[in-house]
Amino acid sequence: MISTLLVGFGFSATTFHLPFLNYLPQFSVDVVISSKPDAVKAVLPHAEVYASLEEALKIHDVDLVVITTPNHLHAPQAKIALEHSCHVLVEKPFTLSSQDATELVALANAQRKQLCVYQNRRFDGDFLSLAALIKEGTLGDIKRLDSRFDRFRPVPRNRWRENAGPGSGIFWDLGPHLIDQALQLFGQPESVSANILTLREGGQSDDTFDITLHYTDKMIKLGSSAFQAGTTLRYDLQGAKGSFRKFHLDPQENQLRAGLSFDDASWATTEPTQDGVLALVNESGDVVEQTIPTQKGEYLTFFTRLAHAIEHAERSPADASTVIPVIRVMELAIKASETGKTLTYI
Repeated sequence: MISTLLVGFGFSATTFHLPFLNYLPQFSVDVVISSKPDAVKAVLPHAEVYASLEEALKIHDVDLVVITTPNHLHAPQAKIALEHSCHVLVEKPFTLSSQDATELVALANAQRKQLCVYQNRRFDGDFLSLAALIKEGTLGDIKRLDSRFDRFRPVPRNRWRENAGPGSGIFWDLGPHLIDQALQLFGQPESVSANILTLREGGQSDDTFDITLHYTDKMIKLGSSAFQAGTTLRYDLQGAKGSFRKFHLDPQENQLRAGLSFDDASWATTEPTQDGVLALVNESGDVVEQTIPTQKGEYLTFFTRLAHAIEHAERSPADASTVIPVIRVMELAIKASETGKTLTYI
């Protein structure tokens, strides 16, 4: 069994990590770092609670450290865990600089430990469906992808993700997901342009972004708005043979929020009314549309594969080395937004 230490006990920890760690028999959450021991004990009565990671690791010999703290703490806490010879699962975005990311990957390799980033959106059902369409060549050569993660949150809330500070703002929150998915599909771009803005009245951090990844043969546009009150257009994929459009978000986050059991038949399953539509042009020049059933999401698979990677020294489901290019694109996008220039990816 993988003895696990959970750093943080907020929304990320209790919604996106703990349900899986408690459900799968490969994991045992034995230690938690939190300033709210009573809240931890109410959920994990057997767990030991500490105020600091350093203190806990001096006392406990654990296998895996799961980091769910604010973004600016990820790099130093991952370093501490690796230096104590622990495997590490760290929430996205991983680090706030590509230099920190590169150094941590080197440290993990030296320690021969898994360093995995929680890029769970690689396991969204709609993304898996999109990737399958591209791999099968259904749309021919891909020319454009619009990928969005919009919300309606016109009033800022008082929380670290929306207050001023390093790693705050919607770009560091949702940008890593959209960029990671794009790079998983198409590899590193040739150049990047971006517009990252704070549009909400009283906003302390960015709440809107539009990024373009430039390739020789295609254009990838990624974005998020805090003012979309309608149904989210998640993907608009366009190719030489037709196009595919998918509205609505993957259901797994909302199901986790609602506490849905993984044994429920509807877990990770998209409602048929929310499936995407494929439009192909036939030999007569007519557009033929068909609904494409959305694949089942696989967040649970993420943790199963992580356990397997730890137990058998195999590649993790989102090895940190694959996330370094994501951080580089984010750095470039921030600079591109500040300068108003299209910048070459290096």
